[in-house]
Amino acid sequence: MLNHRLLLILPALFILSTGSITPVHSQDLSFLSDSVTYAWPTDASRYLSSTFAETRSAHLHSGLDIRTWGREGYKVLAARDGELYRIGISPSGYGKVLYLRHPDGSYTVYAHLQRFRPDIQSYADSIRLEDYSFELEHFVKSDRFTFEKGEVIGYTGSTGVGPPHLHFEVRTPDFEPFNPLLTNLSIDDTLPPVISSIAVESLHPETLKFETYDIIRPKEETDRAYYFGTINTSTPIGISVNAHDRANRAPNFYAVYELFLIADGDTLFHSQANNFDFSEASMMFVDRSYPILAETRQGFQRLYNVNGNQLPIYKRLSNRGLLGLTHGTQNVKIVATDYYGNTTEARFTLMTEGEAAFDRVTSVPAYPVRISNDEGIFKTARTSHINSAPSFRILDSNPVPRGPSSPINNYSYLLTAPGNSSVSLKTLIPGRKEVIHTSMYRAWVEVPEESLYDTLSLSMEYRIHENLPSIRFQPNRLPVRHSMDFTMLLPEDIASDSSIGLYSYDEFRDRHTFLESTIEHGVLKAGLNEFAELQIRRDINAPWVGRAKFQTHPTGYTVVHVPTVDRDSGIDYRRSMIEVNGEPGIIEYDKDKDILIFYNPDFQFSEENYVIDVSVYDRTGNVTERSYTLTLEK
Repeated sequence: MLNHRLLLILPALFILSTGSITPVHSQDLSFLSDSVTYAWPTDASRYLSSTFAETRSAHLHSGLDIRTWGREGYKVLAARDGELYRIGISPSGYGKVLYLRHPDGSYTVYAHLQRFRPDIQSYADSIRLEDYSFELEHFVKSDRFTFEKGEVIGYTGSTGVGPPHLHFEVRTPDFEPFNPLLTNLSIDDTLPPVISSIAVESLHPETLKFETYDIIRPKEETDRAYYFGTINTSTPIGISVNAHDRANRAPNFYAVYELFLIADGDTLFHSQANNFDFSEASMMFVDRSYPILAETRQGFQRLYNVNGNQLPIYKRLSNRGLLGLTHGTQNVKIVATDYYGNTTEARFTLMTEGEAAFDRVTSVPAYPVRISNDEGIFKTARTSHINSAPSFRILDSNPVPRGPSSPINNYSYLLTAPGNSSVSLKTLIPGRKEVIHTSMYRAWVEVPEESLYDTLSLSMEYRIHENLPSIRFQPNRLPVRHSMDFTMLLPEDIASDSSIGLYSYDEFRDRHTFLESTIEHGVLKAGLNEFAELQIRRDINAPWVGRAKFQTHPTGYTVVHVPTVDRDSGIDYRRSMIEVNGEPGIIEYDKDKDILIFYNPDFQFSEENYVIDVSVYDRTGNVTERSYTLTLEK
């Protein structure tokens, strides 16, 4: 029988509690009917390690992760009759992945595979051996490989990102993901979700921009209810919840399927994780509270809606889900429900002081207040709105002055920071192609018109850090929808230095991440996926390379493993080489295990002794070369 949950996502309009109607995208799932059933896609287990729409590093999770008990090599089965549509191989992301197309035009996806079925593996290898390329993105000619439901197509593994598991997706004929539990697939789940804490996000009383947050843990709790006491506020607030779901006989924590925020009996917010488009997956950053995510790595899910968030998961909104708009007391309830109807509630009493500033909320800015301390450094406030006032001067409360006599040109101007360092300030507008630059145009960011979630007031500062350039944005660690183009004019003394590279700096974890960039004639160019602190750093250390050894590949062929580690810029697996008796092969890279692999199914290991020549590069060009003589034991 067609799952009753499916009926909840078919309408193309959501009716909001304010009485207004907002059009949103709705996937067409009419191909799902009583006659469409799916086979469980592996013999590894019937347990999940992740569910649909969970928080990931830069997107929403688009399928189910099925447990394989930390092991590899379980059978992966075609969930329905179909044909092989696409083959992918990569050291990141989905790793080794197969896409099947079904007679109704829909798709299923099977990722992180250890290997493919032998005939598919041979076909993929034949393409890669043409140029010895590790990576593959290949669309298969129709009807070349066809499958019946339940037929083996590959074997579970850990390629790409994550430990051993099977990532399984169901996609519409438009190639967009939806919750696989909307089909006949199911798990054993009688356990309610858990609400471990809530975050009170304080918003500016006039602009409603994010200012700060407080994380609160329950004062009392039972199996299905949590009480958080009384919360006092003098500003409008948004509530975010740190909640997870559970299932029988499984240790993993899952995303909660459905969330409600109810104040004095009125439902202010209702979300339901059924579907989204891949173009919307990066909206995870505004569905979750990204200031908390950046600082704590915890995915607090917002129970209110900010500008630019176009996810089709919101079923009901009143005043965008905000609280603290009315003077007095409100009794607030949060309801978390899993796909099978198991429910948990959290309650608190909200005391709001001061006069109401908003009769009706239609806009909540996606980006935070920009504030300045006495040193002229711009940052996001991180002080309690309950116990103390922010210690920084708010810059965004009033409109930017404009006019013929104003020194401000196109919302852009300069401030002088300590040490005569110049800070460029600009208001960036979504829907426009914008450019923000440092003084003297030492560096600039080109922001495509579709990149911003909302209007953003931003500062950009060029500094010298340890005799090398760095760029600071304030506010910092801000997400964007699409990549931006960054350009820096390098100082003459490092313009031809091959050891330098561009790194993003995470101040919360004191961690640097290498960013792919190009340097030509002293001009560095890179793509940015967020506004975060950027630093030029040197990498003068060549990769560590361990001793080569023979191994048996999961395909059954003999291969060569070479351990290698580079903790600075990382291994450049595309440039690295391994040759066996002078013969090249496909150089695969397992980042989690820190090994390069020589793989060549056409090479016959028929001798007793072999010379293994190894050249391992990092991403700034440092190289370690080794040569080994190995004996193959028969």
